[in-house]
Amino acid sequence: MIVTGTEIVGRLVDVGTEGSSLADDQLVVQILAGELELFEELIRRHRRRLISIGRHFFRSPETVEDIVQETFAKAYFSLTSYRGGSTFEQWLARIAVNNCYDELRRRKKRGESLITDLTEDEHSFLELKMVGPAFEILSAEAEQERAAEIARKLLEKLSPEDRLILTLLHCEDNSVREIAQLTGWSEAKVKIRAFRARNAMRRALMRLNLTEQRKSKS
Repeated sequence: MIVTGTEIVGRLVDVGTEGSSLADDQLVVQILAGELELFEELIRRHRRRLISIGRHFFRSPETVEDIVQETFAKAYFSLTSYRGGSTFEQWLARIAVNNCYDELRRRKKRGESLITDLTEDEHSFLELKMVGPAFEILSAEAEQERAAEIARKLLEKLSPEDRLILTLLHCEDNSVREIAQLTGWSEAKVKIRAFRARNAMRRALMRLNLTEQRKSKS
């Protein structure tokens, strides 16, 4: 019988080992030495971080959970490739980001429509704030929520590459260097992609505004 990585991760979670005071790298060494149940401690430590990454890309809890499970499964089978230098959390985050990127590309390839029209309330807000960037930090909490929802809908109109870079920059608050580490791209490529992605989002914002204006006139 073939056992999948997700099943292995699930079994480790069910083991329920007590928390360990060992550092991540020490746990990795012991896991590779045969103490496989210690992987559950790594899951406990880093699960919340992976959920946070997944939620910035996908709204569905099921999709986020799939990303988390797949990330831990890949990490489990790739522990021998982990090297010191960067932290285990950074290594794990890079796997999660790549999984999110792969899922975005799969959806794009399948032609799934992720575009959702703005509500009347969001359209009014967009007209009011058209002069500012889509990711502008607003003072009122209600406005922040509206801005975040509009930004999400605009992101859904972009290519997987553009969506990836803007999400890492503005939702995850990563620096150019951190994004280069997460994606394996050079810092120069990250800067170029970020510049292109921002332009793409501005164009999407303009198209969306024109579309909503036509709807209001019809």
